Amino acid sequence: MAHADEILDIGEWDEVLRYVGSTLSEADQQVWMEILSDQDQLEQRFGELRPLPEGSGEELLRRCWQMALADGVGTDIEASVHDRIARRVGVDLDVVARWRETWTRQAHARAELTVSLAAMFVNLDGHLDFHEAIHFDNLLERLPIPVGRRVELSELLHSPPTFEALVERLMTLDTAERVRALHSLVPLLRASRRGGRERELFFSLSRKVLGSQPGEVERLLDPDAGNQ
Repeated sequence: MAHADEILDIGEWDEVLRYVGSTLSEADQQVWMEILSDQDQLEQRFGELRPLPEGSGEELLRRCWQMALADGVGTDIEASVHDRIARRVGVDLDVVARWRETWTRQAHARAELTVSLAAMFVNLDGHLDFHEAIHFDNLLERLPIPVGRRVELSELLHSPPTFEALVERLMTLDTAERVRALHSLVPLLRASRRGGRERELFFSLSRKVLGSQPGEVERLLDPDAGNQ
């Protein structure tokens, strides 16, 4: 999917790295990074795919479409490649088209909420410096948001929502989307110069919206968080 339009942008490469890093050993990661950067090798691997376990097609196709949305919109070319994958794994194309519509709405809603969260964090002390604004812009570029909408959302830097309002909005998402929203904040928070205050708020937020076991998200920011 990342190669569908022959342009591998930063958001798509982020998705590739996230999937590879979360599922493979360090040695296998290096092997697959080389394969994933070579479309000819990918085509060969695609042709060699064995049948999927029963019922796993929807999740595979969801992840593929997330890749297409990494630059904001899924193009007709990407939808065509997605249909090709669907045919390969035996899923009806009319069903897949409906899934794409649903996944696109979910991805845009989650991305806009992530931007709102980022705006709140970078304004935590009531002062926005140049360093923070750059990291906010980088985050905005990496999220599945149409270009025109990104300009509008950039105004949140100057009028961020409240913590309480964001918790309420996060709770309208399913758990997987909440985790993805929090995951997207990690690079911005790691780059922050504020230190403990942002980390404490991030942990508080993850506990509120993920319940009593938010260890996966907390460990992304603090490897020792899961042992606390």
